[in-house]
Amino acid sequence: MKIEKLNENKIRITLNLEDLNERDIDFHSFMSNSIESQSIFLDMLDKADREVGFNTDDCRIMIEALALKDRELYFDYNQIRT
Repeated sequence: MKIEKLNENKIRITLNLEDLNERDIDFHSFMSNSIESQSIFLDMLDKADREVGFNTDDCRIMIEALALKDRELYFDYNQIRT
């Protein structure tokens, strides 16, 4: 898992199939709205807060997802302050 802070309100998290395998979830299960995929999304946000200071308290989050042919997944998290 790789976390990049793109600006004050946006990060990009890159996952690959090895990251999913480490969490014992396959690609199709991850892309569904399963309990396991929700847990991984929350773990990613927690790690982003610890590593790059991307705090999501008191804001909504918009997630843009992109699956690439080299089996990497990109997630752009955008904070939307209310």
